Amino acid sequence: MEFISLRSLLAASIAYVIYAPNVLAEAPSSTNNNLPVLEETETQTIEQENGLLLNREEIKATPVANNNLSQLLKTQPGIAINDARASVRGGDIKPEEISLANARTHQTNYMIGGVTTNNISTFAAADKAGGLGGHTSGYFFDTELLESVEVMDRNISPEYGSFTGGIINAELRKPTDTFVAEYSYKMNKSSWNSDPTLDADNKDLQRPGWGDGRYQDQYEKRFHNLFIGGPVSELHKLGFGLSVQESDIPLIYNGGRKNQQQTNTSAFINHLGQLGAWEVSNELRYSKFTEKRFLNDTFTDDTDEFSDYKNSHGGFGYTLKLNREFTLGAWRNTVAFDQLKDERKADVDYFKTHLDLRNGFDLSSSGSYGNLDQTQNSTKLKSAYYFNALYTASVRHQVTIGSEATLHSAEGQYHEAFNNFSQSSNANGSVNLNPWVVTEAGNYKAESNQYALYVSDTLQWNKLTLNLGLRAEHIELFDDNTVAPRFHGSWDFQTDRINRLSLGASRYYSGSLLGWALASQRRGLQTDYRNCIGTGGGNDISLNPGDYDCGSVTRYQTIDLNQAKTPYSDELTVDYDLQLGNVEINAGFLRRQQRNGLSFVYNPKLDRDQLHNNMESDSDIYSLRFSNIDNYQLLGADIGGYLKLVYTDATGSGSTTSVYDDQNDLNSGSEIEWVELDGQLMRRSEMDTGSYNSDLAAVFALNATLEDYGLTLSNLVRYEAGRDLTLLKGQEIRDINGKPTAVSLLSKEKLGSLVTWDAKLAWTPPVADNLLTLGLTVTNLLNRQVKVSTSGIANSSKFTNNYYSKGREVWLSVGMRL
Repeated sequence: MEFISLRSLLAASIAYVIYAPNVLAEAPSSTNNNLPVLEETETQTIEQENGLLLNREEIKATPVANNNLSQLLKTQPGIAINDARASVRGGDIKPEEISLANARTHQTNYMIGGVTTNNISTFAAADKAGGLGGHTSGYFFDTELLESVEVMDRNISPEYGSFTGGIINAELRKPTDTFVAEYSYKMNKSSWNSDPTLDADNKDLQRPGWGDGRYQDQYEKRFHNLFIGGPVSELHKLGFGLSVQESDIPLIYNGGRKNQQQTNTSAFINHLGQLGAWEVSNELRYSKFTEKRFLNDTFTDDTDEFSDYKNSHGGFGYTLKLNREFTLGAWRNTVAFDQLKDERKADVDYFKTHLDLRNGFDLSSSGSYGNLDQTQNSTKLKSAYYFNALYTASVRHQVTIGSEATLHSAEGQYHEAFNNFSQSSNANGSVNLNPWVVTEAGNYKAESNQYALYVSDTLQWNKLTLNLGLRAEHIELFDDNTVAPRFHGSWDFQTDRINRLSLGASRYYSGSLLGWALASQRRGLQTDYRNCIGTGGGNDISLNPGDYDCGSVTRYQTIDLNQAKTPYSDELTVDYDLQLGNVEINAGFLRRQQRNGLSFVYNPKLDRDQLHNNMESDSDIYSLRFSNIDNYQLLGADIGGYLKLVYTDATGSGSTTSVYDDQNDLNSGSEIEWVELDGQLMRRSEMDTGSYNSDLAAVFALNATLEDYGLTLSNLVRYEAGRDLTLLKGQEIRDINGKPTAVSLLSKEKLGSLVTWDAKLAWTPPVADNLLTLGLTVTNLLNRQVKVSTSGIANSSKFTNNYYSKGREVWLSVGMRL
């Protein structure tokens, strides 16, 4: 389906949502005419057995910089994001990738309203010549438009699949029983914030050569949000949400400044209604992120006039839910469709590095990254029956059975042939091209479907609760049938949840990684020319292979992923919950073993890409949390908060490249099995590994509300121990078991620890009838900045860049409500 053809579907769906309630208002009433009612929100974070739930009030109160899921969730220890370069890219509004349970970021399952909306075609990809930059999440919704966010990272029900890390489920705002209209505005300027920290190793970030967006010293960000919702008849309610995020980033451009804007627009329309005995929910969603970029010549600091390009990432989707109560239980059905699209529009379809030896030595680069786009279509069908409680003797059973089908297809297109080459113009007039990769204009496509059946039974007997579940799934991409058992049991020493010990054991399988198959098909359009010598005399602009004699010509071969094993993870959990007076204590342990992780690497001996199915890691995550059950009263203030500590011990799959944590990017891989870390020879899976997580992290939240004055103060104090990084020093051959073996030489670096204090003050003047709210948010109020990552070759400052945490940021906001 072409992206533009969805306009008719969008128009029809909007018409249905707007006009259907009037047509259906007289529908026969059921025995229960009550519409679904949202539970009242609370002011504290709710710690679930299986993760974390942030309700709307908690989302609003949390002090964050950019309004996105990454910034909201990074405040919770154990949830990690890749913000290594955030300090030098202060104008960015694109969310960072999120890692759950220390898994690779593409193994996070993003959901909206319980529907998976993952981008599986360009996920975790790099923005580079001939390839699209992507993100695992298909939609970038502003958190102001969210009703709740649930994070599930352990003991996850067999109802859910397609991950080896965890699930983030966002619920968009729903219409309430009374009419509501809300608007909010939030802004930030670089002049209000602290400058990035730069040291001798990367002071050149300020040079114009970095003016392509890697260094953003000036910017202004503006966020607009609107929500309107309420009843339109006795049986129907409508909601509408709109968010526009803008960031103006004037970058260095040939001695001046050129504005490079980023925008993120998202919108939704939802409908809740009653059709006889059926509860109906309709939801239309849309999101599009765009960023303008240009490429500076990294050798001469000049900007080529044909270096501009624009990236976009977004989608359009629709969900229909039909639920009905029967005598034996509840039947719930979901039908959903999402079309996600990544696109680049560039000035030219070539990127050239040029070495000119005709008049001395002149090295330069020019061109852009090429025009291409990829579109992913995903249809989801889900049906489940939730039986009412059944009893066998004194044992209570709560049984659920369900089925799910997900149909994926994706197609990409190069609109014109793309040339990526290095050119040498020699003093004798000859011209060489090496290397020279030509991607022919054309389409490439791939598809993969998934089918799942699941069943669960929650047994309760006296103080014992057992959750037994099983998920069976067929994944076409890997031509694999998987069976994932899920077990979770708990014993209440006293009454429910007052003094409880829980144990769990589960297996999770990755979902379809369609981007691998699509990338392989795309590579099938490429031809690699090596050591090409021009035969046309002084002709230095020809891109016709007939004008050159080449040492080798290689046509890339596609990879068959049916031969790969499905990546999976095994989990063991132990949790202990205890209530002492007004304090709730949770101590937890999570062991997650990632297996069969994928990567592919070009193998010059085979003249083709080679698939590796050997990425693995082990993570032991320990957590301790204290929180109040009811808020305390002190001097007229309502006070509550929590303290949480997380320690992570991880081995395996550390970085063996010169780019920070590069192997979380699926376009980069390694066939290297052996490494030498600080002089010690070991397998890669045995490495002590750093990741986006610090090994020790803690957060202390303290929130206070003075209702009589309309004041709310939220504080988050976070501690992160210094990350452990592995730095590449090079590669050498070692004799292992009598066989010469390539080994990556690595060294370990311990980075500095960090304490930050984020605060948000909101004032809703009672004299304004509580219709106006003014806000001030300050992140990293203490203005602490430490090194958080290093990219490059160890012990070589010429090829190394250090990146630091963000300094202090100041945000102003205003909100109005009718």
